[in-house]
Amino acid sequence: MGQGHRMSPSIDINSDGVVTESEIAASQAEMAEDKADAQRHMAWVAMITMIVFTAALFLPIFPDGRIKALSDLFGLFYVGMASVVGAYMGMTAWMAKKK
Repeated sequence: MGQGHRMSPSIDINSDGVVTESEIAASQAEMAEDKADAQRHMAWVAMITMIVFTAALFLPIFPDGRIKALSDLFGLFYVGMASVVGAYMGMTAWMAKKK
């Protein structure tokens, strides 16, 4: 191990005023886990949004004319949300295979 670095107090786990390599590695692992959690949350929100949106379109409160007029926009919405879910699933599978 090296001498240590003076860095952010949030990275200094044992509060000794010196950030060691192991503390940096632990901080990076925690940030990677936080990033994975945020990506998982984004994918779930996108999937749930598509399901709720689809169910809402079948309610009688929306006239058929309005749904037909906005059908192109709805298609873009589904493509965007599905790409978020697909990218998450693909990257998760790729990262699992990479290990």
